[in-house]
Amino acid sequence: MRVRRATSAITIDGRLDDEAWAAAVAIDDFTQVDPVEGAAPTQRTVMRLLYDENNLYIGVRCYETDPSLIIARDMTRDSGLRDDDHITIFIDTFLDRRNGYLFIIGAAGGKSDGLIRAGSREMEWDGIWHGKATIDDEGWTAEIAIPMQTVSFDPKSDTWGFNIHRIIRRNNETVRWASPRRDQRITTAANAGTIVGLEDLSQGLGLTVVPSLVATADFEGGGADLDPGLDIFYQITPSIVASLTINTDFAETEVDDRRVNLTRFPLFFPEKRDFFLQDAGLFRFGGIWRSPLPFHSRRIGIVGGEEKEILAGLKVTGRQGRVSFGVLDVQMKNDTVLGDKNLFTGRFALDVLKESTIGMIVTNGDPGGRGKNTLVGWDFHYANSDADGASLRGDVWVQATRSGPTGEPDETGTAFGGQFSYNKEPWSGGLFFGQIGEEFNPGLGFVRRVDIREYQVNAEYTFRPGGGTQFVRTIDVQVRAGLFTDLDNEVLSSSLMFPSVEFESEAGDSVDLRLQLNHEKLDEPFEIVEGVTINAGTYDTYRVTAEIDTSQSRTLSGSATVSYAEFWDGTRFDWGGTVMVQPSARYSVGAEFEQNEIRLPGGDFDVQIVSFITKVQFSPEVTWSNRIQWDNQSDEAGFNSRLRYEISPGRVAYIVFNSAYNTADSWATTESEMAVKIGWTWRF
Repeated sequence: MRVRRATSAITIDGRLDDEAWAAAVAIDDFTQVDPVEGAAPTQRTVMRLLYDENNLYIGVRCYETDPSLIIARDMTRDSGLRDDDHITIFIDTFLDRRNGYLFIIGAAGGKSDGLIRAGSREMEWDGIWHGKATIDDEGWTAEIAIPMQTVSFDPKSDTWGFNIHRIIRRNNETVRWASPRRDQRITTAANAGTIVGLEDLSQGLGLTVVPSLVATADFEGGGADLDPGLDIFYQITPSIVASLTINTDFAETEVDDRRVNLTRFPLFFPEKRDFFLQDAGLFRFGGIWRSPLPFHSRRIGIVGGEEKEILAGLKVTGRQGRVSFGVLDVQMKNDTVLGDKNLFTGRFALDVLKESTIGMIVTNGDPGGRGKNTLVGWDFHYANSDADGASLRGDVWVQATRSGPTGEPDETGTAFGGQFSYNKEPWSGGLFFGQIGEEFNPGLGFVRRVDIREYQVNAEYTFRPGGGTQFVRTIDVQVRAGLFTDLDNEVLSSSLMFPSVEFESEAGDSVDLRLQLNHEKLDEPFEIVEGVTINAGTYDTYRVTAEIDTSQSRTLSGSATVSYAEFWDGTRFDWGGTVMVQPSARYSVGAEFEQNEIRLPGGDFDVQIVSFITKVQFSPEVTWSNRIQWDNQSDEAGFNSRLRYEISPGRVAYIVFNSAYNTADSWATTESEMAVKIGWTWRF
């Protein structure tokens, strides 16, 4: 598609009535991807593109024969918009057929965005862009302006990779412009279309300055603080960005989900802080999502659940030719227990073959102690998005660590492994192997178990009984097996899920039935909760689970789960569910409940976790969310209230209130704090 230069000003209001749009080429050759691959769309979609020196403009008319059926309830920034009518736009600005940007806008005006790196989505990225949507008698329209200062690109090229698809939520239909195949995603850069004619574009000086101010008040402990902060971003080259953060504060960060650990291994909590989430995909390694992760940024500034002050952080990310890289260095405030800490991570990857990479990672520093810790890792990622109609992915990796307390001999440890996945409907599946040595210790990473070998295998077959015309759209049958051994190949634990059967309706409702057989060899006893001990021994158990989920695009939606299991030398009965009511785009209220009824020879106990959520969406720019969480093991309830006001893209204010209560002591307040934060972006 050739993009024409705009001849007059465009106002982003979601209406497509500016004079400039009349000169744009109209594209309407969309093809259905789901439920009937290759079929004509049930509703027409028309796309127009324009550009000028500073912006790429995208206008989309989504026709709907009955506009009352448009689902438009989500205005929240970065919610993903999965359950609304929405469009998704992919742009590969370097035309490297590997990486790019993702922009999503829903019929209610909600926006989300992300980065695509080697096919993986990094939805934590927040770009500055303008987008509005409106609903009218013909359907709905979206109008978008993407500033050239928001994306990196090669100024010598006038051609970008481009793709767009539309979700018609009422019948769960997906239509796409380029590569309209079910085994290809909108993010498959290798098979995206192209747009040409982008000439004389400007990124300005490439300098962005974001001063911020945080005012906090501690109502329980007394006292108030006023802390300034500063973030600076500089485009060293069109493809390399340096980021500096000073006196970093994370007052606006969402709270973690409350969880109770019923295992003998540590729980994994995801990163939620914006500075570390930006460009996080560059630091991913070996296709590993949890363990053994060489780098998990949550280890920086959070020790034993307690926040530690960050003085400054410097990050340089980008690519030069076939090499992509990310370098992060963080200076912590001197701590009386941990001392003075500087934490470093470097990640480098070289593009090879058509879609693959080979790379390395280095970390240095121990965030949780005074000792030393260094990790070095190498990985090879193989990708082929069109292997005779199939999608293939594979990874091979190795890691080595050297660590130890100050003044004592170093301990060295290694970990290595690999994985492979195959996807060509109706079949998909994967393999995983990993070996983690006893002394392996990634100071800036996360590892769940050491001194083990891990094997995983899964296979799935998808039935489409009616070709998208019957009540049941898909039936997924899956088999999954896992095995853990020690390094002498003695079995420590194993699991076999056979089978898991999931039925999904045309509306997006689903029923999932699972049977799992487990084997566990416990060499040492452990205390599962206070006063209840699991004895050493060998345990062969089973677990049966049934789960029902309704489509969240409904006004009233929810889920229910029930399972019964042999649990160690006793039994476990779990039940729970969620309910969400959203009568309009302005307001929603929901609740989650989980109960685990555990009966063991060493003692019986119940675990209860309750959460209540409310959200008020005054507009796509103003959202107020509230969350109450409680569990009976800690006897603590927490309340989080968060008001977000986007004054304009890149200029955002937050008001956050957090409190905690001891429910075993007449709801005595243990924490009560309010923070007001405003950040203001200036671009040059």
